[in-house]
Amino acid sequence: MPRPASAAGSIVATKGGEELRFVREERWRPAEVKQDVIGGDVLRTNAIGNLAILFADQTQIRVGRNSTLTVNDVAGANNATTHLDLQSGNLWARAARGGTGVDVKTPAAVAAIRGTDWSLTVDASGKTALVVLEGTVELKNAQGAVTVRQGEGAVAAIGQAPTKFVLVNSDDREQMLFYLTLRDVFTSISLSPLTGPALRAERARIEAIPAERRKVEDWLSLAEIASYFDGRAVAAKALAEARRLSLNPTQRARADVVEGTLAGAQRRWREAATLFAGAERGGLDSKRRINAAYGRYIAQSLADPKRVYPEPPLDPREPEAALAHAYIVAFREDLNAASKVIKAAEKRFPNNARIAVLSAQLALALNRREEMRAAIERARRIDPDDPNVILTYGSIKADIDGEVEGGLAELRRATIVAPGNTDLWNGIGLFESSKDRTLAAEEAFRRAIAEDPESPVPYANLAILLLDQSRVDEAGALIDKALAIDPAFSVGSIALGRYLLQKGETAKGLEAILAGSTANPAYSQGLLLTAIAYYQNGDVELADQALDNADRLDPNDPVVSVTRTAIALDQYQADQAIVSAREAVRRYRQRGGDFAGLAVNREAGSYPAQAYRFLNLDEWARYYGDRVFDPFTASSYFDEAAARRPSIFATRPTISSAQGDDIDLTTYTLMIQGLFFDPLAVSSRIGRVDLLRRPFIDTEFGGSVLVRNNRIGWEADASVQGFSNEPVPTSFSLSAARALFDGDTSLDRENASNASFFIGTAPSAADRFLIFGAASSVEPGLAKFDTRTRFFAGTQDLTSMQAGAGWSHSFGDRNVLTGAVYATRGIDRRYSNAVSADLFPLFVSAEQWQRNRNEGLVAALGHTLGFGDFTVRYGIEGQTGRTLGWTSGTSRTYNAATGAFDSNVIDERPDSTFQAARLFADAFWRPSDRFEIQAGVEGDFVDIESRPSENSIAPRIGIGVSPLDGQWLRAAYRRDGLLPLNFTLSPVTTVGLVPNNLPISLGGRTDTMALRWDAEWSPHVFTAVEYQRQDVRGLDIPVVNTFDSIAIEKGHIERLSATANVWLGHGFGVFGTVGTLSSDVRSGDTLGADIPFLSGRFARAGITFADPSRLKIAVAATFVGDRKGNLAGLKLDDYWTADASITWETPDRRLLLGLTFLNLLDQDYELAPGIRGTGRTFAATMKARF
Repeated sequence: MPRPASAAGSIVATKGGEELRFVREERWRPAEVKQDVIGGDVLRTNAIGNLAILFADQTQIRVGRNSTLTVNDVAGANNATTHLDLQSGNLWARAARGGTGVDVKTPAAVAAIRGTDWSLTVDASGKTALVVLEGTVELKNAQGAVTVRQGEGAVAAIGQAPTKFVLVNSDDREQMLFYLTLRDVFTSISLSPLTGPALRAERARIEAIPAERRKVEDWLSLAEIASYFDGRAVAAKALAEARRLSLNPTQRARADVVEGTLAGAQRRWREAATLFAGAERGGLDSKRRINAAYGRYIAQSLADPKRVYPEPPLDPREPEAALAHAYIVAFREDLNAASKVIKAAEKRFPNNARIAVLSAQLALALNRREEMRAAIERARRIDPDDPNVILTYGSIKADIDGEVEGGLAELRRATIVAPGNTDLWNGIGLFESSKDRTLAAEEAFRRAIAEDPESPVPYANLAILLLDQSRVDEAGALIDKALAIDPAFSVGSIALGRYLLQKGETAKGLEAILAGSTANPAYSQGLLLTAIAYYQNGDVELADQALDNADRLDPNDPVVSVTRTAIALDQYQADQAIVSAREAVRRYRQRGGDFAGLAVNREAGSYPAQAYRFLNLDEWARYYGDRVFDPFTASSYFDEAAARRPSIFATRPTISSAQGDDIDLTTYTLMIQGLFFDPLAVSSRIGRVDLLRRPFIDTEFGGSVLVRNNRIGWEADASVQGFSNEPVPTSFSLSAARALFDGDTSLDRENASNASFFIGTAPSAADRFLIFGAASSVEPGLAKFDTRTRFFAGTQDLTSMQAGAGWSHSFGDRNVLTGAVYATRGIDRRYSNAVSADLFPLFVSAEQWQRNRNEGLVAALGHTLGFGDFTVRYGIEGQTGRTLGWTSGTSRTYNAATGAFDSNVIDERPDSTFQAARLFADAFWRPSDRFEIQAGVEGDFVDIESRPSENSIAPRIGIGVSPLDGQWLRAAYRRDGLLPLNFTLSPVTTVGLVPNNLPISLGGRTDTMALRWDAEWSPHVFTAVEYQRQDVRGLDIPVVNTFDSIAIEKGHIERLSATANVWLGHGFGVFGTVGTLSSDVRSGDTLGADIPFLSGRFARAGITFADPSRLKIAVAATFVGDRKGNLAGLKLDDYWTADASITWETPDRRLLLGLTFLNLLDQDYELAPGIRGTGRTFAATMKARF
């Protein structure tokens, strides 16, 4: 009902029979969900009542049964405190830290609350008891005052000073409002007096009789049994068949009980009450009469919640009466009281499975593990095949013991017995969802809805599953249905809030989530979403409070720690990020069972990788990324792509490489393969984090000023990223960049432009689409030689374009087919002018122009199939393309000894086509967290016009062993070849190991044996040792910044490196690598020579500091030594370089300022003979975000 004044708050949940009296009115009216309340209103509850109120200042109140609360005043612009008056009953409340205060007046004292969770109880004498769950409360009256803190309580009687006590064990779980409704009785009871095997045998007997030969008793018994096993549709059909035949009075009464139960399940309360009342007078046996009596009582109570009906008298001889009474007590009072009732019943009926299983269910809800296990084992001894026994045992196995697969097997076994049990299908959906099997989970939730369309629970669970997939509109319809069934359903309100958040309506979403967590204040996941909503709304302190409350209520929930990690990373709290990420892993593993191993904790495992990577502890990050790799999870590919794999050949450093932004072929391939599993990941927020994906468009413009050798250059870039739920979930990313540096030498000149786009969409749970493309134009710096015997000058213009598209379809949760096409076109334009007297008395000169165009198309099809601990990946790829060349110019030769002169015109136009194919198969087996093995084979076929066809077989095998926690040993062998085009869907790693990247020519190959030992010695120290032995054929080493290359037919390389990562705390991370390398040529005239440009000795060390002020500083030094500059053994000098970077972001992250230094000490060194390395370079960067 609309109110004349602005609302102080609104009712967000009721239980039944609650009333509200408006200010200045005498009449009491029913309290309804969404009813606004204002100052002066009075609310009261009856023996079964319970309501929740969300005030405008976000104070959350829950009023218990038999309570009377007056809302005197609510905090606002002119009043900093909310004033409440609790005359009797009990009250729970949560007030925001740093927000307005709450004063609660009772007959005995006043409680002054500031930013806490607390509960208050007033008994019939006015005695007041206060319990503080979080924060600080002052309890005072005229006789004195006490300050009560977390874990403490206080008592005040009328006329006496308050006294304080310490809580030995404050168990917040008992505050939880489990979704318990009286209606559930109509969907969970058996109407037959038979139990256990006898009940199932009777069902089998009837089903064995052809339908046309069944008698009225058969149909009637089947209707009674079907409501428990087969669902309402089967029961209704059997009842209709029975009513078609002649029924005696007792049979009519039995039929009325069945029909009343069906009516109650469909919320037709009055009709159900009438049917049950008539059945009670129909001469039923005692067990069926109990069902009728309690059915009538429940239906009447639901039809008229304001009226308190007397509970039917308890028949102490019947277990059904004890069960019904326990259920009523659980609803009317609480689970503790119901537990006491059922314990007494267990003593009277020690051989009743239904009583034993209800005892186990109550103990599970109350977190009484020993009682729970004893009760469920007792139930299993009595009747191991009862569906509810199996359901409870499977739930304990999955939820408590962490053995989700075992729990799922139990529940699926139960569905064979009771296919119409909605709780079984709902449980299956939850467990399948916890294993990331979204298709199976969706199927189970939809089956649960079909079996009981009047229950809001599976609607909400399915909606949450769809929200995880950004299927927002579908989820919204399900949430509307859930709340239409039960407007006070707390999980439905929380799901509505998440829906609104993901629609981009943050304020409305926060309000709905607060309403849901008010109705169920001890629901940890509700508080988690509250934290997310606050954080996405910019309220960091309130988000922290909600996370603290979630941790307090469920200190074992790993998702809370995962969320803390994400927030800490966004806030530049490096230490907190690492602590929270490690805590997430600990909590997952603490669950035991299927969650005990690090390797299966993909969600938790990825966050330590990000946390360590933030401090440039890259090898530590790689360890966590590799350990949790799952071929069906996009984040696994992204983690492997993010691992830094520096080239073993010395290359010219760039600003991008100093900032860790280099992308090599391995990185690109892994990124694309991951995007096929999650194409919506093509975009992400720029300069901020969304813990839940919601619509956005972010834009960033950046610019840099480069200074080198007193010359100035510049870079500019722009990026637009976005996501939309409509019409289907779609992400996009667009970027462009331009760089120009006109150095004082040709080597220091660069002119580059590039642009790229990615579009990903996921229209359904089974289908994903990805489109991507890129274009670039680069005029790289080239070395100019002008010596006594040699002159060279040249220019180069590289233009490339590539585009791809793909579709990924899931036939099952571990059965994915991916198809992709990829097209590329590259043009290499060169000009060179060279004169050489190295062969004196011959002088050779040439001036020429070259243009080479390469274009090709790849079609690829890959299938990833998992069963049990095995994953198989196989596929086929085909390539076709063309290479066109044109060379024009003049070459001249002059013999100074003879005076002979020769001149030739160059005009060459090569044109060739190629076809290639790849077949691959790979198997991965991880039977436990301690062991994994991967083996595969790849067959390559290449046919290039005018060249012999080449076929090759490339095997690979790897093994990983973890003998102790934190210790991981890996070994792998693999052979890799080169096809004309690099795009592939085949695996590029073997147990996470990747061969060192070697430049080989078409037709070449690399055989790699790799060994790696990762060791996490403590939370602060990590080491990694890696050894690679490579035999290579067709090595073609480019001479940096020239057109030259060094071809080696056969070579051998051995490389050993040792890395240490140390987390010092206080925002500091230290990293260091040392290593050695040996190489030799194994063919040709230079047999035994060192391979040029490889560092025989190398080292790198640095330190990174991150501060919550959004300041980040990184300094690193690199040593390169023992290099040869050519095959003749020319030694290049050893050198050290130092690089540094500093970035700072404004508090809102709208502006980023950065400074980057290359070769800070201006070390003079050579990358190749006569080719100097980069001198001191300074870059000042600014990025603006909108």
